[in-house]
Amino acid sequence: MTEFTPELIAGIVGAALSWLFSWFPILREKFAALKEEVKSLIMLALLAIASVTVYLLALYGVIDTGEPITIWKLITVFFAATTLNQVIFTITPQAKSVKNIKNEKMLSKINEIKNTK
Repeated sequence: MTEFTPELIAGIVGAALSWLFSWFPILREKFAALKEEVKSLIMLALLAIASVTVYLLALYGVIDTGEPITIWKLITVFFAATTLNQVIFTITPQAKSVKNIKNEKMLSKINEIKNTK
């Protein structure tokens, strides 16, 4: 039987967040329209919140662990969440609407560069 460690739970949450932002129609389009820096900050904040939540659940005994709960555990939980989030993001195909939004942003940047010259 699989033991649901804090890292595994955080990894599942990280993967779920990636799928949510990639495939939930309204959310994916609004997220795709944001600047890359803003998207990164939003995802990191959500992953940090999820990691701290899993860490606290383990600390207070809701999630059973065989190891002591230290700050190192929080770091490994965050690492697991961010790693799986980025792996899922990388292998998940982009929806057509997201590709269209990215193309529009690219054309807008090209036109902006042309207008400054």
